[in-house]
Amino acid sequence: MEIPAEESKSEDILQCVAAHTHIKGLGLRPDGTALPCASGLVGQVKAREAAGVVVDLINSCKMIGKALLLAGASGTGKTAIALAIAQELGPKVPFCPMIGSEVYSSEVKKTEILMANFRRSIGIRIKEVKEVYEGEVSAIKPIESVDMVTTALQRNISHVIVTLQTTNDSKTLKLDSTIYDQIVKENVRVGDIIYIDSTSGTVKR
Repeated sequence: MEIPAEESKSEDILQCVAAHTHIKGLGLRPDGTALPCASGLVGQVKAREAAGVVVDLINSCKMIGKALLLAGASGTGKTAIALAIAQELGPKVPFCPMIGSEVYSSEVKKTEILMANFRRSIGIRIKEVKEVYEGEVSAIKPIESVDMVTTALQRNISHVIVTLQTTNDSKTLKLDSTIYDQIVKENVRVGDIIYIDSTSGTVKR
């Protein structure tokens, strides 16, 4: 008797399971006392309550320029407490664990390895302000210029005038010839909705 084999595919998102992936926080009550078993942590009541005080100090901006040192024997839960603190601070706080054996290398200096981990642990938010023009193209008019230097009067595109139309207003732009090359490359026609970055000169449909 043959049983037909069926392939079943799980639609669940695959997640990496490690030693501390079950930790979701410090497991504290609203008054700051620790629950016996909560958020993936069991025991270490005094350490979790002290870590809760540290979280409050960080949220009130009283730990700027300071560091927290967790000391203890191997396997006592130092990494777990540190990860729980990062989880309590929110998803925007990076957590980069490392072990002592990573620092020792015959090719890279210890200071370089430490500085690389410090840079990885700094949550930098970069904000970029761009000046863009977006709208429906109502007119494209390339302006030619005659090159009088060469014997054969060669005509070049000096600039292009583009009129963009929106629901409320219209704007006429005088753009460089390099942007006209981008317009030709993107095959922009009248009626298309385009996006022009004035800083980089990027044109997208």
